[in-house]
Amino acid sequence: MGVFHARAIVFDLDGVLVDTMPAISAAWAEWAGARGLPSDEVLSSLHLTATELIQKFAPELDPGVEARAIAARQSMLESTVAAFPGSRELIGRLPRDAWAIVTSARRELAVHHLEMAQLPPPEFLISAEDTPRGKPDPAGYRLAAERLDALAGECLAIEDSPAGIRAARDAGMFVLGVTNTHAPAELRGAHAIIASLMRLDVSANPLQDVRRVRVRWKDGIEDLQDPA
Repeated sequence: MGVFHARAIVFDLDGVLVDTMPAISAAWAEWAGARGLPSDEVLSSLHLTATELIQKFAPELDPGVEARAIAARQSMLESTVAAFPGSRELIGRLPRDAWAIVTSARRELAVHHLEMAQLPPPEFLISAEDTPRGKPDPAGYRLAAERLDALAGECLAIEDSPAGIRAARDAGMFVLGVTNTHAPAELRGAHAIIASLMRLDVSANPLQDVRRVRVRWKDGIEDLQDPA
């Protein structure tokens, strides 16, 4: 069993708290096909912001126009957005000022996904509007620590993708990888890997430090302290 005493927990959104990847992937695959672009390469870059992704693959297009069209198509494809098992319970055990979300999605879309999944919005939501670059750039995680009034090393980040793990680690956070969208072998940059948020147990710090919570994870797939 692993344990980390955290000032705050910082979550990725899509793939960690909510299951939106089918609609996201379908909308971007359609866009790539319509533009004559390699869909597999586009889909492997979904950790970027929409603007970054469009500028990377179709720099001649207006990124604002394209991003709005893709977001509209994604909304049409989303009949439901479900919260991953354990996410609602985990958030419910955290003080409101002790968690944040870092996402490459735009704020309006992120809030919409939380509403559809019936999850509460965080006090601190770092979205595409807040940072010029998406993951693996660590800027979003650094900004989350700043707004949480915490040192990065006091924060535990939960990510589902290699790019997100790299961003959180480069920001100086302890990182748990969760295998909702990637195989364990792809998440080896994390300090530890779990199969589900249901494996996490959060409780008040036994030392009665009201600014920290104790996070324990059960049956970790691998403990990868200081991975190469």
